Amino acid sequence: MLSQPHIAHEPLSGHRLFQSRDLDDARALVAGKFCQHHLSADRGFDACHNHAGGTAVSLNYLRYGSQVRIDPGELTHFYLVQIPLSGGAQIRNGSRQVTSTRHTASVLNPSWATKMQWYQGCEMLLVQFSRSALHQLAEDMSGHVLHQPVVFDPKVELHRPALRQWLDQVSNSLNAAEAGRAFGQANYRFQPVIEEELIAGFLLAQPNSVSPLLTTKSPGLASVRRARDHIHAHLADPMRLSDLAGVADCSVRSLQLGFQTHLGCAPKQYIQDQRLRLARCHLQSLPEDTKVSDVAWDVGFTHLGRFSQAYKAAFGESPSTTLALGQFRD
Repeated sequence: MLSQPHIAHEPLSGHRLFQSRDLDDARALVAGKFCQHHLSADRGFDACHNHAGGTAVSLNYLRYGSQVRIDPGELTHFYLVQIPLSGGAQIRNGSRQVTSTRHTASVLNPSWATKMQWYQGCEMLLVQFSRSALHQLAEDMSGHVLHQPVVFDPKVELHRPALRQWLDQVSNSLNAAEAGRAFGQANYRFQPVIEEELIAGFLLAQPNSVSPLLTTKSPGLASVRRARDHIHAHLADPMRLSDLAGVADCSVRSLQLGFQTHLGCAPKQYIQDQRLRLARCHLQSLPEDTKVSDVAWDVGFTHLGRFSQAYKAAFGESPSTTLALGQFRD
């Protein structure tokens, strides 16, 4: 679980937005990344906010030091997933009350008013989604025009397998941001893919009003073949599932089911397998002083350790061994 030993340090410490004991300054700076809100605090206030922004998704670490009361009203333009790393909080979103702990996170729906009390010692990892981007992806995934906002169950139970998988995605994104490869000022060409996967993963993992529309029939083999051919023709390029679904002329969810039915794996897994082959091609022909990490990033892998594990499982040797042997080198 992300809130366990995966994060043993202060997340995004290299992306410090501010640290301040001044309540008014802290409120204004936090509002600059989120929204205007009322903030009151007990003694011992010492706020710290680390922020790595993307286009439609931002990653944040926030603590206040003391117990605080936060009243933002309706968030309006964004959803906010709040994952406690230590301590706890009481969250009210609309009429729903969530007692948030290291085992229970929360998601704030932007169309519902929010009030919160973070207890002393509470530290949160915050994943912010653009409301418009999430709405558009929900339409792409479901294949339906949505005339109402997507509404999530505010209580996020982190022990659920689907949420644990999504937390792994978040952890990978944090690693990428901390390595300076994605988010923040990094101009990584796969950034839109990372953001789409984070939003789509949460839509599938956390119960919401669109969940019934994400159970659909598998498309025909012709649609899967169109998507597969597009993957092979554009393997080195950033590839969002929504774009791939457009090529296949079906919804994102239908595409996922079609790949599972006809190819025995998810589109993401199929793309990863093909990109491992592309990485092997590069490693066999590039100079010996090439960095394996550069090859991994160039083909769309944001976690070097998992790239190495997947590569060895596929080819029976590590990427560094392939590079050293240089099959196509004199």
